Order: sequence, then C-alpha cells, then structure tokens
Amino acid sequence: MKAGVETAHELGLKIAIHSYGFSGARDAVLAGADSLEHGPILDDATIREMVKRGTFYDPTVDHNRNPFGRPVVVGDPIWTFGDNTFKTVQRAIKAGVKFVMGVDGAADQFVSTEIPYTRNATRELIWYVKAGMTPTQALAAATINPAALLGKEKELGKVEPGFFADIVAVEGDPLKDVDVTVTKVRWVMKAGKVMVDQTKESK
Repeated sequence: MKAGVETAHELGLKIAIHSYGFSGARDAVLAGADSLEHGPILDDATIREMVKRGTFYDPTVDHNRNPFGRPVVVGDPIWTFGDNTFKTVQRAIKAGVKFVMGVDGAADQFVSTEIPYTRNATRELIWYVKAGMTPTQALAAATINPAALLGKEKELGKVEPGFFADIVAVEGDPLKDVDVTVTKVRWVMKAGKVMVDQTKESK
C-alpha cells in the first residue's frame, strides 16, 4: 500500500484504498491514502490518524446496510455489518474526520439487478445526518469535500463563476431537512444544460 501511495503521489495523482477489514483500513491510513473507502470497523487510533493526516472517509453507509437488496433483520450478519458501519461513522464524525459521499458502485451491469446502487447516492446524506452531522456538513461531504479530495477546488463543489454548472434545485430547505435532496429534487442542470425541469409540474 505504501509503495502504491508513494507512486501515485510522485505522479501527482490521488489514491483511494478500498478496505472492509480492520487491519487493511488501518494500514491504508498509515500508508497515506488520500481516501479510505468503506472501512466499516475502525478503532480510535486509526480515526485519530485520519484526523491528523487529513484522510477523507467514504464509508458507504447505505450500501453497507443493504448491499444485496434483501430485507435486513436484526441478527442477520448483513444487518450487523451495516450497524457496525453506522456506529463507526458516528465516532468518526465526533472526532472530526473529513467525509466524502460515495456509493460503491453504479456500473451498467448493476442497474438492471435488485442491488440498489442507484439509490445510494443521495440516501447517504440522510445517514450522515442520522449519525450526527448537520445538514450543512452532509452537503459539504457531497460537494466541497470531494472537490478538495480530487484537487478540483477551483472547478467543482460550488456555485460560482468559472465552476462546472452541475446544479440541482429541491423543493424545501436542505439546510434544515436534508431528506429533500432525496425526495424533492425538481430541477437538474448538468454542465450548464437543464436536464430535468419539474418546477411547473410541482406548482
């Protein structure tokens, strides 16, 4: 992992390390990964290192709570796995870890299956708020934080002149109720082009 991180950084690239195991997640952070993907079980020492190093955390809470699209019940190993992820996220939020929002997968081969990858993107924000973030912090995890992780702070993550015009409008105030980013999207712009406009229909 360390060799991979060093090589990526020498080439001016960012590196994300995917880990579901405790030791793998710890080693990824110590190796200097720019972001840790998943990491459902982290100890306090690893969380402190993430804060110290500025490691971004993409826990994919929604995916981990139901990765196979099946009903989840208490006692099911999948439920326990997802619950552990949520509890780790709660501790990481309190410690001040920097979060980014991710979904784990959205390739074409998944779209026609029952695996709910396509629903994960915005629902992740709801889990972040449930775990202790303010709606503002959760929205930052989907906008300015990913831009910082990618080194694209002057192109992405804000609504300002010169930035990519990728914008959504929702019915309601997402700073008070982040759920509206999931349930009440009414208008979508991609690269300056309006792709969806339901504003007239909603009036």
